[in-house]
Amino acid sequence: MAKNEKLEDAIDKLIRKVSTFEPESFAGFFAYLIKRRPKDFIDIELNKFESKLKDFFYLIALNAFAENKGCEPFDFSPATISELADLVNEIRSYYHVQNFEDYTEDAAIHEMAFRNHFDNGVLSYVEQDLEKIRTVFQPFEEKISEAFGLDIDFLIEVYKATELVTKIRFDQVMKFTHTKEFNEFHAKFHSKQITFSEGIDQLPEEVSDALLSFHAKTHAYLLFSKEDLYHTLDKDKVDRFLNLFSCKPASLKSFRYYTENNPIELAPILEISENKYLHICQKQIPIAIYRRMYDFLSKDESFKDKIRKHREKELERKVAGIFRSVFNDSSSFLYENYFVVEGHEQDLLILTKGSAIIVETKASKLREPFRDMQRAIVRLKDDFENSVQYGYNQCKRVENLFAGQERFDIKDDKRKVLYTVNPARFHSMFSIVVTLERFGSLQTDLNLLLKKGKTDNYPWSVYIDDLEIFLLTLKHHRRNPQGKFLDFLRSRRQLHGHMYAIDELDVCGYYLKQPEKFKDYAQMSDTLCQFSVYEQAIFDEIYHSGSLRFKEEPMPDFHRYFSSNKPHSKAKD
Repeated sequence: MAKNEKLEDAIDKLIRKVSTFEPESFAGFFAYLIKRRPKDFIDIELNKFESKLKDFFYLIALNAFAENKGCEPFDFSPATISELADLVNEIRSYYHVQNFEDYTEDAAIHEMAFRNHFDNGVLSYVEQDLEKIRTVFQPFEEKISEAFGLDIDFLIEVYKATELVTKIRFDQVMKFTHTKEFNEFHAKFHSKQITFSEGIDQLPEEVSDALLSFHAKTHAYLLFSKEDLYHTLDKDKVDRFLNLFSCKPASLKSFRYYTENNPIELAPILEISENKYLHICQKQIPIAIYRRMYDFLSKDESFKDKIRKHREKELERKVAGIFRSVFNDSSSFLYENYFVVEGHEQDLLILTKGSAIIVETKASKLREPFRDMQRAIVRLKDDFENSVQYGYNQCKRVENLFAGQERFDIKDDKRKVLYTVNPARFHSMFSIVVTLERFGSLQTDLNLLLKKGKTDNYPWSVYIDDLEIFLLTLKHHRRNPQGKFLDFLRSRRQLHGHMYAIDELDVCGYYLKQPEKFKDYAQMSDTLCQFSVYEQAIFDEIYHSGSLRFKEEPMPDFHRYFSSNKPHSKAKD
């Protein structure tokens, strides 16, 4: 494709701007924002960034890998932030349709897929990412250890150790906020009784020094050295880990485009100087570990099929476990890896109180969309066909039997009859396709790509992490979670064709907050229903209250961690 001169000029302008700043203060400023996640709308300039995580990664990388680096400290300036946001938004805009008359259905689908891939970070809780590392790669530990000198336990424990070190350092840095004097200053300043400088003068020297020190270097607690990890982890393994998952500010002329692979996504630790490291985004560490290990195994011909098949089986196991935890009463019956048609294995069937829930899982990859729309549409449709569409077709095979009048048998792989279904006893049936990849808007509104009969109901297609978060929330925070889930499915399938949402949790969050209004919207087929990204804040609130629990813990046990020099026996082998 011919180069877009306007795009190239905008990138050159942005590079010139960011390269004037010294890397630590520049990366540190945005790393602090990534970690602390200031509330939206507090600062207008910061909220001009349309996709904060991806935008900040891009800015940090352009600065760190600029050919000519400056030494100007980066300080918060509304004008500078505004200029950076405008330039990033301009660059991103060149990847979208420029003329309204060119905005066809294919163009809309391409743009949705493009935004889903390039604009959004991985949306999950870190405990889910850690569990994936353990369950997907444990059977291949010998191969991974042989290649990298790192075992699975260590890869998980080193992440947890970095989080604990950061927490301890943050608590130390912010100790001044717990003093009586600071709280009085804070109350007076925010009620505009005093100015900032007046308040500083009234504080005890120790408190004012700590406050000013924090403002001068908000990212200080994100800095660490190797020794911080040597305390409890094997030295050689720590060194190998940092060599693999950290990057140095150096000239990298090849990196300039927003849509190309950002080195920081695979190495989210910046080596500022010898033995001085900065966490850009700690949550990205497990994601980087997963991507590197999966890419490594999938490129090896002797492991390529093994890792793919194992990933599929783990997805089936995970999904079955999630549903079993909710449909765990004597009125619910679950059948895994069953047959209703000879030669066609199905993943999961749930029979509960006159309702049938047909579940299929799909671990197919969603490939990066091409920039060229025509090539991109072909690839997108192929990936959708191999995942969501294929899963729906499998569900439909079972749906047809429930829609008929003939009794049919549910059998296991040895052809043993587990149960004989009388369709007349089931008043409702729902199909669910659970994917290991997030398809974004193409998954939330299946009207865009799914092929089905005109009178057939839509399935619910959902990303595995979203399914887990939603059902865990229903289970622990709503009465009658089974009934609520079926109620959701009944309304959810009516929304396709007149809705827009980037992420399924936006839809689920709205249902949890306003179930009756959700039902009303579902029935308004002539109204476009848009679900804001802020709807899923309900899940964050529950998560940060400690009420949304997963199998993996995000940090090691504090007391156990410091009870001996090397508590992680396997990690120090």
